Amino acid sequence: MAKKNAKAPTVITLTLPDSESDERHGTLLIQRGDLAHVRQFAYANLSDLTAIIKDGVMALSAVEAEPPIIAELPPPTTTPVSSKKTAPPPAPAEPTVDIPLKKGVKTVKISHLKLTGGETDAAAYRQAVQLAATLIDGKLWDGETPIRIPDVYALTKKMKHLTARDMALFALEDFVQVGDSTDGDEPPAAVEDNEPLTLEVPTSPAISTNGASETTALL
Repeated sequence: MAKKNAKAPTVITLTLPDSESDERHGTLLIQRGDLAHVRQFAYANLSDLTAIIKDGVMALSAVEAEPPIIAELPPPTTTPVSSKKTAPPPAPAEPTVDIPLKKGVKTVKISHLKLTGGETDAAAYRQAVQLAATLIDGKLWDGETPIRIPDVYALTKKMKHLTARDMALFALEDFVQVGDSTDGDEPPAAVEDNEPLTLEVPTSPAISTNGASETTALL
């Protein structure tokens, strides 16, 4: 005949610290298996301990009748150490400028609208933004290709009387320099007012009159 499983023993731990006052305190720990009950109490005489222990045993029985449910903690997860180097933080976004159009607004990178004529004042850049809006409305520029303006004020005079419809007659390169390269940023030199303008005039074939040779220039 198989023996029944033996019940776990009851372990009672009674702690009574030394005290000089009339009211003394103690701690009672009653444990049986995985469950336990602990309480602190006050007593006057040692004869009071019997009733205290009895109350503790009854309290432990109540715990055993409805044991608490303790959720098991998940096993600790270890983060694998990557052998790869930590990626550098992303570079800050390039500043942009909003170009107001006839319909909406176009956001363009600052590097895509450069002034290469030495203008550094805010008024010049505001003028450049207006010129850029005219180029976008005229379907000459999409705002994605870098352009450079050698002389913003000269370009303003050139485009002053042009409408968006007139832009169809021109190419973008007629107004600005296109691309990131700064080669050739200098505008072509203008002809001095006092410099004579030389025209090559074609001549007609020699015509003989009365035996003499004569050359007539077509002016």
